[in-house]
Amino acid sequence: MPPIEMHRLAKYRALADRGLWDIDEPAFRDFYARAKREGVDLVSNNFSTLGMFRAPHRKDLTAVDIALTGIPMDIGVPNPRPGTRLAPREVRYWSLDRNLVHYLTKVCPFDLCSIIDWGDVEFEEDAYHLDANLETIYRVYAAYQGAGISPLTIGGEHTCTYGILKAMSAHGEQPLALIHLDAHADTSVGFGGTRISDATLFQVASVEGFIDPERTVQIGLRGRGLPRADFSYASGMQVILADAVHAQGIAPVLERIHEVIGERPCYLSIDTDVLDCAVMPGTTLPEPFGLSGLQVREIILGVRDMNIVGADLMELSPPYDAGGMSACLASGLAFELLCLLAECHSRRNGRPRQTHWSV
Repeated sequence: MPPIEMHRLAKYRALADRGLWDIDEPAFRDFYARAKREGVDLVSNNFSTLGMFRAPHRKDLTAVDIALTGIPMDIGVPNPRPGTRLAPREVRYWSLDRNLVHYLTKVCPFDLCSIIDWGDVEFEEDAYHLDANLETIYRVYAAYQGAGISPLTIGGEHTCTYGILKAMSAHGEQPLALIHLDAHADTSVGFGGTRISDATLFQVASVEGFIDPERTVQIGLRGRGLPRADFSYASGMQVILADAVHAQGIAPVLERIHEVIGERPCYLSIDTDVLDCAVMPGTTLPEPFGLSGLQVREIILGVRDMNIVGADLMELSPPYDAGGMSACLASGLAFELLCLLAECHSRRNGRPRQTHWSV
């Protein structure tokens, strides 16, 4: 094979003789240029300066659209596999390896919304009491709701979502529709003698008027929890088993979601055990025959045109994630949720508002 022609080598050298962030693709170029001007460290994994997905750390809710929040709690899990309190830390770690612009849709959430990493909810009042912790969660998210902020939450056991729904529904004054991805319905009654747990939270949220069960779609159910899903069926929730997703594909799932929920304000909650245990071993209650990461992403992408007001990703359990791949996948799905919330929030407000790192 003869040597490569000099004019080709000169072309390649010119292409290589550029700065790290001199990018051709317009959807990436303009944002990265701005982020670089504002002093965002786009490579380092220095936790003292970087929040989740490199969002700026901030507690002040002034002019904030989306608050990234961790809830490190796992005291209401009715089984011997605790560990979800470590999930926010692990998702923050893996989030630093995600793109800041969605490589497929070209959505840059930081150009659409003012985003902060608020930090983790701290339990300082009767911290070993589940009801007290749920009240703490409620107060944090009530502040978000009052400020018109869309929260993206990393938990933590699924029980945390009860406190979020209580706040985001204005204590039932503005009941929410719900998209719920999970292996289990979480609508059991009196599980373990406890009224609110990660096995009962959506039943209690329905009874208290925080969500409308007739505007709720549960996706991915299977396995050990189905005998305790009677409330879901009887209350009017739309239940789509994982088997139906595999057999029929994602399109009918999205059609059902849009038909049931329409334009109503909707909360999206994902339990990591909706994913098959082969790809998500690091979860509290792993179940076989679940969804793939791609299927879950397709559902998230398929509701971009809806009125999603908040989202969470719950039950990642790092102690059971030896190689870190469960947390890697969780961070990828969390970024999909961030892009979804950014699109929905900016459309709802009628204008984009950029994230700024420099004060």
